[in-house]
Amino acid sequence: MSFNSNEERGGKPSPRKDLLIEIGVEEIPADHIGAALDYIRNSFLELMQSSGLSYRNIRMGSTPRRFALVVNQIQDQQEDLMVERSGPAVRIAYEKDGNLTPAALGFLKKNAATPEDIIISKTDRGDFIGLKFVQPGRSAKEILTEWCENLVPRIPFPKTMIWKDAKLAFSRPVRWICALWDAEVLPLSIIGLSSDRYSYGNRYLGLDNKVEISHPDDYFPALKKVAVLADREARKTALNESLAKVCGDSGLRVTPDERLAETVIDLVEFPVAVLAEFDAHFLSLPEKIITSTISQNQKYFSVFDINGHLSNSFVFVSNGDPAHSDLIRRGNEKVVKARLSDAIWYFNEDTKQPLERYLPRLKDVVFQSKLGSVAEKCARIQTITKHICEELKLDQPAAEKALRCALLCKADLVTTMLGEKEFTKLQGYIGKQYALAGGEDFEVAEGIYEHYQPRGSNDALPKTLCGAIVAVADKLDTVCGIIGIGMIPTGSADPFALRRAANGVVQIIVDQSWNIDFEHLLSFAFNLVKASRETDAKAAQNINSFFKQRIVWLLKQMDIEYDVIDSVSHIRHGNLNDLISRSRALQKIKAHDDFIRLVIGFKRVANIIASEKAPMIVTPALFAETMETKLYQELMALRLRIDALLKRFDYDAVIAKLIAFGKHIDDFFDAVLVNCDDPQMRANRHALMDEVKSEFLRVADITQIVVENDSQEIR
Repeated sequence: MSFNSNEERGGKPSPRKDLLIEIGVEEIPADHIGAALDYIRNSFLELMQSSGLSYRNIRMGSTPRRFALVVNQIQDQQEDLMVERSGPAVRIAYEKDGNLTPAALGFLKKNAATPEDIIISKTDRGDFIGLKFVQPGRSAKEILTEWCENLVPRIPFPKTMIWKDAKLAFSRPVRWICALWDAEVLPLSIIGLSSDRYSYGNRYLGLDNKVEISHPDDYFPALKKVAVLADREARKTALNESLAKVCGDSGLRVTPDERLAETVIDLVEFPVAVLAEFDAHFLSLPEKIITSTISQNQKYFSVFDINGHLSNSFVFVSNGDPAHSDLIRRGNEKVVKARLSDAIWYFNEDTKQPLERYLPRLKDVVFQSKLGSVAEKCARIQTITKHICEELKLDQPAAEKALRCALLCKADLVTTMLGEKEFTKLQGYIGKQYALAGGEDFEVAEGIYEHYQPRGSNDALPKTLCGAIVAVADKLDTVCGIIGIGMIPTGSADPFALRRAANGVVQIIVDQSWNIDFEHLLSFAFNLVKASRETDAKAAQNINSFFKQRIVWLLKQMDIEYDVIDSVSHIRHGNLNDLISRSRALQKIKAHDDFIRLVIGFKRVANIIASEKAPMIVTPALFAETMETKLYQELMALRLRIDALLKRFDYDAVIAKLIAFGKHIDDFFDAVLVNCDDPQMRANRHALMDEVKSEFLRVADITQIVVENDSQEIR
């Protein structure tokens, strides 16, 4: 907020002061910090806006043990405000004897005024009593005190805990409040704590390591002296610098992991990267099992050698005393050793038998209570996979691989590695590794891993044919099954990630350029569910509607404009690649003058017959004008040309033919009065317009295309 002082109006400058608010807590989970900090900042900004106070700049601070707000040059006092308030009309305010009526006395009481304060205002509506007075501005200190005391209990967290009494709910217990208004303590009483000028340094310096803050400007430098980087960006810079230096000239490099770094920043107050090792024999494990153990479970960074191979080193970020890094390192190495020992035992035990041996156990795993077990889901996946293979006319070896992949795709869910809940995020990857260990074909094994893709908006799509087919089959079964039993996603609630699954289906089909009837595929997948489960009465309609939304989403991702999407929305969504081809062709030509002329002419055609309901049949014998006959003949010729071009999906050529045909539409309107007096002739001309419209709709409804001058007639 820029300054809004009296200096701008030639008045006396408002005094300004600095503010510090620090809420000290026990260690807060990393994922609780960001939203809480945003709330504090936004709440302060709203306060400044509503109170009319200005300030120079704001700086936020946070660590796992504190939230801080430092604001410079806050206006010390609200400006006085001239207030004018209107009361009742004079004729209502006074009795005949001149005394004030109850209405006038009530107005004065409400505004803490006396009869001597009354002024008379003359308006177009008559004379009214009123008041005019100066309302003194409140001090910023008073305003901020009220705000601070109400702020803390309102900070939102995903989960809270209660201590002392039922009214104290926070992410973790609040232990201190440091609050300064310039050099003086801002007196606060918050959830049983009184504010002071003391903060606390890093825990390794001791639990009672008070730090006196003399002024808000001293806050960040004072904490840095006691191993606390309260500025998150400064802490992030320190972390990156430490990670860059930790491997020295050993030839090793820390794997960049921005998401992990963002988490680690909120786990420490003074980051120090430390290089550690685990026993090299653990490298016999598949790479992702090791990196998952290190990064996801322990929040450590993986380290690769100069050749890009995973090394037996790792980097953890210490919040402890750097002088004791060796001791801290040994403790972290013990933890990693224990976890990797578990992992190698799981792996060795699980691979003593082929992956197929785990399939019977899937009968005991519930997919969804109304949809049965995972074994039943896998049976449906296999049936859908077989159908896709037939639709794609795959040869027998390719189809057999896809069916084998479908059979084994969920088997890893009941292995020890995943059953112990240690590596649940590796489902699919574990299946791939176990399939390879059991001698399965590489494409089958890769398909087991890929069939979960895309896992999110930035994830890759399956590359193998096996993976693509089984991914589509699995996701189709999930969407058709869940919506089939009436569980349609609403708002942000999507517990089965149906939007992501459906997005994946349409993305994969387009990416693989499959010439497959998508609507028929949806019907096939839904009927499998319907055959054995009780489904919602409107399930088929809801499933089709849901996937149409996902197709629109996909077109938007491809930068297809909304009016082009609207123009093809009536097309049967059978071949998705065909739909995309025509959309792109329209998008490419829509701004050209000759296409705009066509759109305007076609809108005339559509508008003329907009009110017609009954089917119309053209009778050439009723043509009375040369241009009627000409338009009809050219339309029949156009139909034959478009038939041939549509079979080749050559939409550029189709649109070119439509544009050329536009001249005949213009000539027709120039020469023929469509809405003539003869009802039979008028009906026949409407039928001709309907034939023209129907031919265009085979390609797109170009009345939906927005053009700047569509209200004009171009001749």
